[in-house]
Amino acid sequence: MTAFDLKIPKIGGGRVDAIDELKGAAILLVILYHAGGVLVWQNFLHGDVGVDLFVILSGVGLALGSRVQSAGDFLFRRLLRIFPAYWIVLTVCLWANMHFLLLTYSPFNIVIHYLGIQALFGDFFGFGINDSFWFVTLIVGLYLIYAPLRRVLVRPDLVVLWGGAISAVVAYAYFLPGQSGCFGHIGLRLPGFFFGLLAGALLRDGHLEIPLSPALAAGLVLLIYVPYTHGIIFYSEITAFALAMGYIFLWREKAPAGLVGPTSRCLRFFGKYSLEIFLIHQPLIREYNFYIHGRFFADPNPSALSRIVGMIIGLGVTIILSVEVHRLLSRLLLPAAGAKKAQ
Repeated sequence: MTAFDLKIPKIGGGRVDAIDELKGAAILLVILYHAGGVLVWQNFLHGDVGVDLFVILSGVGLALGSRVQSAGDFLFRRLLRIFPAYWIVLTVCLWANMHFLLLTYSPFNIVIHYLGIQALFGDFFGFGINDSFWFVTLIVGLYLIYAPLRRVLVRPDLVVLWGGAISAVVAYAYFLPGQSGCFGHIGLRLPGFFFGLLAGALLRDGHLEIPLSPALAAGLVLLIYVPYTHGIIFYSEITAFALAMGYIFLWREKAPAGLVGPTSRCLRFFGKYSLEIFLIHQPLIREYNFYIHGRFFADPNPSALSRIVGMIIGLGVTIILSVEVHRLLSRLLLPAAGAKKAQ
């Protein structure tokens, strides 16, 4: 018996432009969200949904990728993309924060940040050096979850089961101790990843059939009912999915070609450097924006216009640094990835 059966045309090989463009849209939404925090704007657009979009796209991208490589090779290639860029930004951020902002950090805090597990220890450590670094714990955690579950994609009902179980456990792990920051940033976003895995499997095979099974029923209970008994509701992934559908089937299909082309190229650019931009931009538009105003202009409480100018400059520096870090690491790490693949 089938609970869900959907068929679509298979996508072609190679990169999927729409996914790269959605990554660009996601990072722009995140920037807009953080800029609103600097300017104390109401979060009307909910740019934080950009992170949910990233999580869904991570699942889609992983499901579209090859499942032939071993778990070790898979993790090596994925972590090679995340950690070198993160370590560079983390090192610079630590030095700058201690030198300019006169902040201090415990050795334990520094070590768990370099390991990328800081958000496992709650809000104090998860946001202790840079408010964006919790994302590393989330994305690395998703890779570690996916490595042993890759073969499960042939059973979508088991994807739902594991998604419900893992999402509920992580949400409760942050919710019960009152770690609201990590709960909202990580605990509520995990279902989107498993939803992305199913969407990616559909795009890859052109067919997604979810059997009506005990595994599906248990997964839905764990995903919906059990968290609901404590007021936990997973919903932001629905918003992110709706946004993705709107972009693909409304803007890309219906907007004038003269607008779609430039928009797509712009979004693909931001999507290509989205990891580096995510890691770098926030302190430049916030902490160091205020630092420069206070240090060089004797204006610790700058006007909205001054903050906007500072953010524009900070974003310009962010893009330059992101492109250069990405290019540097591509030159240095491409041989290592190729050698690993050849083994």
